[in-house]
Amino acid sequence: MKVSTKPRTSLFDEVLVEGSVLAHYVAERNHYDELLDELFRSSGEARNMIGSRCIWHINSTAFGGGVAEMLPHHICLLRELGFDVRWLIFKPKEEQFFQFTKALHNSLHDVKVAGLKDLLPHYLEASKKGAAELERIIRPDDFVIIHDPQPLVAAAKFLESHPHPAIWRCHIGYPKRTPTVDEIWGFLGEYLHQFQRIVLSAKEYAFDTDVPIDIIPPSISPFSSKNRNYEGPAGETLDHSVSFNGREFEPTPSLQDILGSRYFLHVSRWDGLKGIDRIIAAYDRFVKSAHAEAYDTRLVIAGPDPLDVADDPEGREYFEKCVLLCTQLSKEVRRRVYLVCISMKDHDANAEIVGRLQQNAHGVFALSREEGFGLTATEALFRGKPVVVSSAFGLKRQVVNGLNGVILDEPDIEDKAAEMMHHLAVGYSDFEEMARTARERCLRSSTQISQIPKWYHSMQSALSSFEVRYRDSFNPRVI
Repeated sequence: MKVSTKPRTSLFDEVLVEGSVLAHYVAERNHYDELLDELFRSSGEARNMIGSRCIWHINSTAFGGGVAEMLPHHICLLRELGFDVRWLIFKPKEEQFFQFTKALHNSLHDVKVAGLKDLLPHYLEASKKGAAELERIIRPDDFVIIHDPQPLVAAAKFLESHPHPAIWRCHIGYPKRTPTVDEIWGFLGEYLHQFQRIVLSAKEYAFDTDVPIDIIPPSISPFSSKNRNYEGPAGETLDHSVSFNGREFEPTPSLQDILGSRYFLHVSRWDGLKGIDRIIAAYDRFVKSAHAEAYDTRLVIAGPDPLDVADDPEGREYFEKCVLLCTQLSKEVRRRVYLVCISMKDHDANAEIVGRLQQNAHGVFALSREEGFGLTATEALFRGKPVVVSSAFGLKRQVVNGLNGVILDEPDIEDKAAEMMHHLAVGYSDFEEMARTARERCLRSSTQISQIPKWYHSMQSALSSFEVRYRDSFNPRVI
């Protein structure tokens, strides 16, 4: 899979995706037989309705984060099934724009953020400029799918004067109604009137709106660079995409040194909601209480180089907090903890590094305080790894405690995670059946071909609503 970008306007790049996905599913039809049959059936129905319309996906980054990871294979699949699908990224230059959208993200997880009103004018001004530039890209007969809050207002302002069939796909949410969450949904809801459908990851994230809501969980591609199986050692060139910022190693380890060791793994952005500090604390307690078992078991915390993720301005600050936490560990513990920054400049190298880390992990931990969904947990489940997660809503939707993984409830989650680390270190065989079940469930329900028919339904519903609403003034050819 080759992913690159080219400028379309000052605020939009088009993401170019090259590759083939469908043939891989067909070659492994024994795993995907029923899913493929449904995919081909539903694709024929959808093509008859959508026809030659171009389907534009618009988000804020081509690399880094779940949306950017899902879209390349999703787009390739749809193209191979006969649809014209393209991808834009909205890239305002002002840092205040992304400070505002990061604050929105935190607020939608019920974390109240100061300064939203001060940042709002920057967001609205950039969105207004983005709307004007969309007029130069989107054709009259196109279909628009907007991802998350970053491009929402730009798209909404464009759609006010240039109606198109449109879906807003929001990957984040919160399962409870609180004043903070309701305030943000109320703000975003003001810009949803031009959309025909909303797609959320869980029914519990639904909010008050007149726009119909569909539920489509995020999904993974089994054949992406991240999720495929790797044989042989990692090439030395991959070391150029890995750094150990904030740590002193004697000597500096190679990626293969880590992959050849026994380690617990956490993968995410550098974000306070991901609970990285809790994993560090749990590992500290594990090492101190289980010296013999812990001697050769390390902790690897991997995330994108925070300087490479444009739409997450808080990433660098939180990474430095993690570095500080590690400096406060005893030397015995500190030398076994690796904070791994993976460059986003080479997409394929990044995906391979994360994939190899997941493939070789002794166990995968995700102790998020809040989690909209958690695709890195899905990836670990798909690989058949022992997975230990917090009770954050997006994680416990995927894990059935004791069946395909372990859920740790609050409080004292650090102590409970330390106990699970000890159990994994001395009794790995107890988790093997759990791991097999995890992979089998993911094959059936978490791959992209299992979700595409749901996307067809949402798109066809949006198009029907649009044509009913605008058939007289904008679509006279529809009888």
